Amino acid sequence: MSVYFELMMWIFIVFQTAFVLLHTVPVFYEKYEDQVDAFAEKAMIEIKKQYAVFDAKVLSKIPRGPLKDKKRD
Repeated sequence: MSVYFELMMWIFIVFQTAFVLLHTVPVFYEKYEDQVDAFAEKAMIEIKKQYAVFDAKVLSKIPRGPLKDKKRD
């Protein structure tokens, strides 16, 4: 029975957090739009750099078979 109440508590916390974020994030973005956009642009550049390194070190070493042509109806 306590597992049920614990689950309900976690669901309540998740929904409450989502509600608060859905109401505060747009206001925050409108107020600090320029700073947020600049930060997001820098973050995307860094993510692309990190992905390129990950691709070169890991993904490119995974063997891939030949691609099959899809049948067209």
